[in-house]
Amino acid sequence: MDSSSVEPLSIGLQIGLRVPVILVALAGALIALLMLRRLGALSGILAAGGSLLIAADQAANIAWVLHLRSMTSGGDLDIDSFNMVSNAYLIADAVLITIGVVLVVASFAVRRPASGPGFAVAGPAGPVAFGGPGPAPQPGPGFGGPPFRP
Repeated sequence: MDSSSVEPLSIGLQIGLRVPVILVALAGALIALLMLRRLGALSGILAAGGSLLIAADQAANIAWVLHLRSMTSGGDLDIDSFNMVSNAYLIADAVLITIGVVLVVASFAVRRPASGPGFAVAGPAGPVAFGGPGPAPQPGPGFGGPPFRP
């Protein structure tokens, strides 16, 4: 082997680089669905959909590598077919990853605001904790803020 030649990554390495991304994206979709109540339905569905599209993009990249390898491993390679298949996968890759990321980003924009039991919001006298029913918290020593009234 000539030391100046550059070889493509092996099929196993190319697949191995994409599988963790698929697993993280699937975990993200699962977490988004499990947190629907906290995030809001629309935000959770957008985040899950975006994560699934990112996972699908990486799966398509694996199919792309395997398809091109099968085309080049045969005896006669038609360069026009090779380019057409490669371009189709490239366009699908760009579309899937773009839509997936747009959905994930949009899920942040439509996320339900944090206001309910167990959340803290800033009021005119500073942060106020909402912990649900129970006695109102008393200010600590040296803090003479207004009393908490639910």
